[in-house]
Amino acid sequence: MTITTRCRLPLLLACAFTALSAFAGLGASPAQAQSSEWAGKKLVVGIHNRTPWAYRDKDNKVVGIHPDVIRAVFAPLGVKEFEFVVSDFGAMIPGLLASRFDIIASGVAITPPRCEQVLFSEPDVAVGDSLLVKKGNPLNLHSYEDIAKNPKVRLAGGRGSENTKNAIAAGVPESQIALFPNNEAAVSAILADRADVTTLSVPSAIGVIDEQKVEGVERAVPFKGLIKPNGQPAKLYTGTVFPKSSAKLRDAYNAELAKLRASGGLKPIMEKYNFTADEDAGAITTAQICAGNG
Repeated sequence: MTITTRCRLPLLLACAFTALSAFAGLGASPAQAQSSEWAGKKLVVGIHNRTPWAYRDKDNKVVGIHPDVIRAVFAPLGVKEFEFVVSDFGAMIPGLLASRFDIIASGVAITPPRCEQVLFSEPDVAVGDSLLVKKGNPLNLHSYEDIAKNPKVRLAGGRGSENTKNAIAAGVPESQIALFPNNEAAVSAILADRADVTTLSVPSAIGVIDEQKVEGVERAVPFKGLIKPNGQPAKLYTGTVFPKSSAKLRDAYNAELAKLRASGGLKPIMEKYNFTADEDAGAITTAQICAGNG
């Protein structure tokens, strides 16, 4: 645990009040007060060691889209020191609630039940379905509709997977779908010419190409997935997670995240980890998602 000038977050509420009182007396601008309030502090960050979200590379450095995003967002606030703690995915929010972490930055989807427990930043990435196709995308597949309208296309689906359910809901006949036990088997079917395409989540697709280095397949980009009855795409939206006691820090984070997006600074971070324009979070807000309108 850090002490004195390195007061740990979220133990900053008391520190923040004192700091703001002092700076108000000096007539500091809100930006200066905010920077001084958090400058030099260390954040303990929960991650679950999973590509492409947050993981340790071969040099034991913590990388991934969310560590890179929080480094970029927190830098203007003067927070540059992070202690990353690996946890099981299901233990991260309980760990945050038990004050073992200050924040979570590891691919946690914003959902109404989670919104009752914790605070989320505004969405940074939208995660939906994706298609893996043969290299060069010879059948020019960019949507479930493209698969449905060509009865010769063979879709390798995952048994019980949400992605396959979405394909069926979007109109792909079950007669065109062969079910496989896992992603590896579905990809192998494409490579063996027993299937033309498979549907899986964006992170899983990135993992196949980036982590497993499978040759002979590629993502079909752009891709249009299932559109829900409310007109929203069937996607999950991720964000940085804060305890309820850290609303002020979350708000400061959101302000800097908005600046990063507006400046185009989020795009190269996404591209570094093979996220595409399809994964842009767009204009949807955390408030909408928490209210069940995502």
